[in-house]
Amino acid sequence: MGKITVKNMVFGDGIPKICVPIIGRTDAEVLEQSMAIAKEAERLAEAGVRSAPCVDIVEFRADYYDNVCNQTLLTDMLKTLKEQHKDRLLLFTFRTEEEGGELRHDRAGSMLEDIYSWAMVSGYIDLLDVELLSGNYRVVRTATKARDLGIGVVLSYHNFEETPHTKDLEEYLWAMEQLGGDILKIAVTPKTQFDADRVLELTEHIQKGTAHQPITKPAVLISMTKLGVKSRTEGAKLGSAFTFGVVGGASAPGQIPLEELAKALR
Repeated sequence: MGKITVKNMVFGDGIPKICVPIIGRTDAEVLEQSMAIAKEAERLAEAGVRSAPCVDIVEFRADYYDNVCNQTLLTDMLKTLKEQHKDRLLLFTFRTEEEGGELRHDRAGSMLEDIYSWAMVSGYIDLLDVELLSGNYRVVRTATKARDLGIGVVLSYHNFEETPHTKDLEEYLWAMEQLGGDILKIAVTPKTQFDADRVLELTEHIQKGTAHQPITKPAVLISMTKLGVKSRTEGAKLGSAFTFGVVGGASAPGQIPLEELAKALR
């Protein structure tokens, strides 16, 4: 697994980064969650659970946000979030309904490329999540623009029904790398413990360079639900570039509280 640096943060260096999502709908909810994350991270750092900044990445789940279709309000919110988390990377994510998103805006689906563009040109985001299955043309165009603006691309694939065959997961990762992903993310749903173990095994193979497909970019492999909890802790120890903890509400099944995650990774 290779390394990539985004705003002085190195991914793929063997040190797992912690990402915490914000899923507020209103301005008040977003800001309340943002401050809660900052306070909890400070508390854990002071307690010696993990060194500052404790939370490395804050993910703004824009598919929850009521004002996502308003460029001015969206930009203002991104500015505020970045000011509150100066020592952290800000990841912008608009998850579609097909991949588990909270799409409630009639206009948002058709405006997705505009929303991506607004987030990128705002100057406040450091990472942008782009879904692999949104189409090769959109992926390449968005990834190229992000790279020109100095923004890292998290190219992602989510499956809330099953865990595809390991060979298929490797093909997804290879496609992500070819299409310009800087960090390659897969989150899948296990039906059995064997499915969850396969995700951990693939993480280890990628880290060791023994996967069937040559993966040279940092990768994040997550097995969701309770069956896959180990992928969020053991996967990070095996080389997953970052993992998700929560302060308040979770954005995906199986996410664990920040304190529990930080202690597990200590």
